[in-house]
This record gives sequence, C-alpha cells and structure tokens, in this order.
Amino acid sequence: MDKIPLTVSREEEEKPPRRRPEDKTPLAGYMAVGFGLLGIFGPAIIFTPLGFLFSIFALLRGQGSWGFVGLLLTIGGILGSPILMGLIGVGALYVTFDWQEIMRPIYEMFGGGVDI
Repeated sequence: MDKIPLTVSREEEEKPPRRRPEDKTPLAGYMAVGFGLLGIFGPAIIFTPLGFLFSIFALLRGQGSWGFVGLLLTIGGILGSPILMGLIGVGALYVTFDWQEIMRPIYEMFGGGVDI
C-alpha cells in the first residue's frame, strides 16, 4: 500500500526539506591541533593565538576532543614562549608569589647559577 500524501498543494510534495550538510571532516579541530603544534615548535607569537582561536571554534562546533587537544597544545606553546609569558604577565606572578624563595633549595642544589 502506498503512502497517501497529506498536503494540500503539490508544490510542497515535490520539494524535499532542506537540510544543512553535516561536517564529515573536523577541519576546525585539525587547524587547532596544527596551529598548536606550530605554536610549540615554530614562532609562537603567531601560531599560538591562532591555535587558541581554532580550539575555541572547534569546541563550539562539537569537535570536543580536537578542541581540547588544541587547547593543551596552545597552553604548551604559551609556556614555551618567553614573549607570550611576558605578555600575559607570568613575571608578575613570579614576583607576587615570591617563587625565588620557594625555589631557592632547588637552585642551590643545581649550583645556583654561580660560576666557579
């Protein structure tokens, strides 16, 4: 038995409903991980912010694992770049929490930077 169409006009019957095509490749996630890696091993001042932006974009697009890995690589790029650490004020944190005194035993264990 055939299905009986429940429409009044034939125009609605002939047009299929328009759907948004689904993403088959997580392009934003690929870009996040790629720029995150380039931020660690390349010029971080350029690629680390791009990795962060694409990571956020990938998380918003539903590519959670790619976005999370991109964020981790972005954090690695920030921690590996003295320029970016200076820009976000890690030096101020170093002075504020007096890490020099906290780390003094480790410095003394490794020679403390004193030339012999």
